[in-house]
Amino acid sequence: MKTVFVDTNILLDVLLNREEFNQHAVAVWKACETKKINGVVSAVSINNIYYVCAKHLGRQKALEAIRLILAVFKVVALDEKILRLAAASPGKNFEDAIQLYSALGAGAFCIVTRNARDFQSGVIRLLSPSEFVALP
Repeated sequence: MKTVFVDTNILLDVLLNREEFNQHAVAVWKACETKKINGVVSAVSINNIYYVCAKHLGRQKALEAIRLILAVFKVVALDEKILRLAAASPGKNFEDAIQLYSALGAGAFCIVTRNARDFQSGVIRLLSPSEFVALP
């Protein structure tokens, strides 16, 4: 089974029901939920998702969202190695570098994201949700 790293924005598209992005994001989520693929997320995504969901939906629904994520996705531990790699990364954004090195550490074949431009190119395959859904 392929391991796929799912970026924070994809999870938020589903949890916040962002209509313009929701259709393909839900398809990615369902593929993970039904174990067609092994979906992984970074530990840093969990606290960021809680913060955003609490702001938009309230504390209780934010906690429910976290429980849903934990039921579907494997969480890649955030450790010193990932932080050191991210700090040394030539990428523009430290948080995105954490995502990148979490994906690599998990052995993911790709990162599903709507923000491919934010990641260092050529290191791992970057797919939008629609590109991912179109894969054979």
